Amino acid sequence: MTVMRRASRLAVAGGLARERPARLGARVLAAVGPELAQLVVVGLWASTFIISKAAFDEVSPLAFTFARFGLMTALAFAVLAVRGRGAARGRSWAIRRADLPRFALAGVSGYTLYQLGFVLGLDRTSPFSSSLLIAMVPLFTVVILALLGEPTSVRGWVGIAVAVVGVAIFLADKRGAAGTLLGDALSLGAGLTFALYGVVNRPLVRAYPPETYTAYTVLAGSIPLLAIAAPAARAQDWGAVSAGGWLAIGYMVVLPVYVAYMLWNWAIARRGAVAATGFSLLVPVVSGALSALVFAEGFGPAKLLGAALVLAGLVIARTRPRAPRRDGGGNR
Repeated sequence: MTVMRRASRLAVAGGLARERPARLGARVLAAVGPELAQLVVVGLWASTFIISKAAFDEVSPLAFTFARFGLMTALAFAVLAVRGRGAARGRSWAIRRADLPRFALAGVSGYTLYQLGFVLGLDRTSPFSSSLLIAMVPLFTVVILALLGEPTSVRGWVGIAVAVVGVAIFLADKRGAAGTLLGDALSLGAGLTFALYGVVNRPLVRAYPPETYTAYTVLAGSIPLLAIAAPAARAQDWGAVSAGGWLAIGYMVVLPVYVAYMLWNWAIARRGAVAATGFSLLVPVVSGALSALVFAEGFGPAKLLGAALVLAGLVIARTRPRAPRRDGGGNR
């Protein structure tokens, strides 16, 4: 009996020893996992500007977009097919006829127009400039919602004003560089169209599973995008594209979209959308640092001041005032 009791104690102790690392890992994941996930997403999103810019040395921007969205459309429907198996399959594939115009507008604004502004703008300006100007999406969203009649706080309008002053200073530092200014204008246009996509897409996000609205909006945006980019794709010498060029295309198809969005949504589910917004402000900062390292981009005082004001405007517009604290002791 004594031997059996000792064996039982050893078994229990061994089980606890195996359980403790698992519990420790779970506690660490709960404590810092969402923040680490958001930092990974920031790195992925910031890298898109660097990787795309480098890829344009081998592949023209529109040919790059043709290859990327041809593969992305196939991937989106492959994900829909896998996730739509079983009893929910019919619901995953079906969309209401009344929602077709909204799917079309979301696809054209979020993919066709945004991608044209992104690639053509990035081809004519620096990764830092493109990322900073596209980061104006939240401010454009506030303006669009205000035009649609949704109330906007004073804080939101102050943030817009500060950011607009920053953009003016940032662009004034580039006066005389016509090509660069055109690239900046296209990047701003990309930010505007993506803000429109976010507003148009809201009812679809609430009504359909993620794989459903993603697949159909990608399809709606890819049809005109592929038609516009087809001549550049035919003119492209695909046989001369290196393995690194194809790797860049594959990277842009998978990581900044599907992997990044899964990590981002997982983090938001555990920390909330408000806490996550601060991390997205790091994208132009990280992109600027990478641009300085990879492309030796210079940063003068006016450029840095303009960028700082843009980021400050985003912080003002995207943060909410804290609610008054209510103490149980009834402080007065």
